[in-house]
Amino acid sequence: MKEGFLHFFTGKGRRFKKEFKRQLRILILFTLGFTIAFTWRQTVFDLSQSIIQFFIEIKNISVLSILTSTFITIISIILIYLTSYYLRDCPENY
Repeated sequence: MKEGFLHFFTGKGRRFKKEFKRQLRILILFTLGFTIAFTWRQTVFDLSQSIIQFFIEIKNISVLSILTSTFITIISIILIYLTSYYLRDCPENY
């Protein structure tokens, strides 16, 4: 085990550099994705609220907010399911 650990850092550090670049790329993508999502948060909420109000005439703002949040949650769960289904690792990729 010690030999494997030392080999990770030796060999001119190619494996370490490769892994570091991969982790840095993931960190940058996550940060930018979070920034984009945070920017569009209110727009998505307002648009969803307009859709709910179009189909259901609700004057109570708290009920409308709950329905809008539920609508966004359901759409998000569907998108998560579809994404995880279509982007799963196939056995032939190994």
